[in-house]
Amino acid sequence: MLPLYRLTLAGPQGYRRIAFWMPQEARLCWDDGAPFDLSGVGTDYAMSRSWQPAYPVNPDTPAGKHRQVRVLKIQLGLKCNYSCQYCSQAHQPHDSQGDIADVERFLASLPDWLEGEPQRIEFWGGEPFVYWKMLKPLAEALRGRFPEASFGLVSNGSLLDEEKIDWLDRLGFGIGISHDGPAMKYRGPDPLADSQKRRMLRLLFDRLAPQHRISFNTVLHRRNMSLAAARRHIAAALDVPEASLPMVTEEVMLPYDEGGKRLSLRNEAEGRAFMETIFWESVRGESMTVSTIRDKIDGFFRLVSEGRPASSLGQKCGMDDPARLAVDLKGNALTCQNMSADTKHRIGHVEAMQDIRLDTAYHWSTRAECGTCPVLPLCQGACLFLEDDLWRQACDNSYWHNLGVFAAALYWLTRLVLVEIAGPPRRDGLPETLAVIDPASLEVAA
Repeated sequence: MLPLYRLTLAGPQGYRRIAFWMPQEARLCWDDGAPFDLSGVGTDYAMSRSWQPAYPVNPDTPAGKHRQVRVLKIQLGLKCNYSCQYCSQAHQPHDSQGDIADVERFLASLPDWLEGEPQRIEFWGGEPFVYWKMLKPLAEALRGRFPEASFGLVSNGSLLDEEKIDWLDRLGFGIGISHDGPAMKYRGPDPLADSQKRRMLRLLFDRLAPQHRISFNTVLHRRNMSLAAARRHIAAALDVPEASLPMVTEEVMLPYDEGGKRLSLRNEAEGRAFMETIFWESVRGESMTVSTIRDKIDGFFRLVSEGRPASSLGQKCGMDDPARLAVDLKGNALTCQNMSADTKHRIGHVEAMQDIRLDTAYHWSTRAECGTCPVLPLCQGACLFLEDDLWRQACDNSYWHNLGVFAAALYWLTRLVLVEIAGPPRRDGLPETLAVIDPASLEVAA
C-alpha cells in the first residue's frame, strides 16, 4: 500500500485545514477530496501521460552507459590549492592525474566512443585551475569540435587572473564560484579576504554576470544555515548589490568523510532549526531568487501538475542516467566526477563502453528509508553511492533540507503554513506524527 500523509495547514487566528499528500503519486488534495488549486502558481493540471519507470540501479543490478552522452563530466584531477575542512573529494586519492599527455590521447580517442554532440560539458577538479596547462588546450579543442555545447566549471576562484577571465568569456563558459559566505571560516581560506583575489572575482563578476554565466555556490550545514546571510556576505565583499548576485545552493552538505559528519545536523533540534530557516527565508522572499530553491519549488509544482509518479524519478544528481558520463582523462568511467579511478568508483573504461557497469550506486527505491518518506520527490535519494553511517547522516541532512522546501512550496500554493505531518515514518523508531513549523510564528507569514 502506498504511503499517505495527513497534513495540517494553518493560518492566522487559529485557522486550520487538513490535506492529504501521496508522494509516490505526487497527489495533493484537501480532506474533502478536492485537488489543490494550482492557478496561483501559474500552472494547472496536465493531461495524464505514460511515465517510463526509472531503472532501479544497485550493485546487484548495475546500470550501463551509452555513447550518445548528453552531459559529459571530465575529471581533470582531484588536486586543489586549498585544503578545506570539509570537501566531497578530500577522502579520495589525488595523485594519479595530471599528465599533460593524457589530454592529447583523450581527444584522439573521442570519436571511438562518443556519438553526436553533448549538450553540456563540465570540467572538474579538485580545483580546475590547478590543471590550467591541461584545461586550456582541452577546452579549446572541445569548443572547436562542439560549438553548441554549454561549458561549465566550479572553482574556488583563488587562481583567477585576467588571462583566465578573458579565456572563460571567449569560450562561453558558465562558472560557479564555490563560497560559503560568513561560514568560510569553517571550511578553509577565503579568497574574498585577499584584495587581489577579490579584485579578480569582481572582474569576473562584471564580465559574466550581465551574460548570466556566473553564480556563487553555497553549501549549507549546521554552521551555515542561512542563504540570505551568505548572499549578504558575498555581495558586501564584492561591493555589488545583493539583488544582482546570482546564487546557487549545493543544498545541505552530504557527508563523505568525518569532516563532513562534524558539520552535519547532529540532532532533531538542529534539523528543525535548519528546516525552519529554509522555510522562512523562502516565504519572506529572501531565497526565492536562489535558483536551486526556486527551481526545486517550481519542480514540485510540476510534479503535482503532471501527477508524476516517484517510480519515474532517477537520482537527484542524475548520474544513474545512461546519458550522463563522468570520465577522467585516462578514459576511466567513474561513479561521479568527485571520485577517483584508483578506488572502487572506477566503473569501466570508454574503450569498452558496452562493459561499463555502474555497480557502486543505489537508486532511491533500493533504500529502506526512501519508500516511506514524505519528501521523496524533492530529495530523490540524497547521494547515490554513500553507505552505512555516512548514508544515514546524508539521509537525515537531506530530509530536513527538503522538509523546509516542501513546507515552503505548500505555503506558496495555499498561503498556509505546514504545522504537522502524520503518516508512515521514513525510518523505524521515528514518530508517526511530526510537528513542522511552529504555529506561534504564523504572524510572520500573515
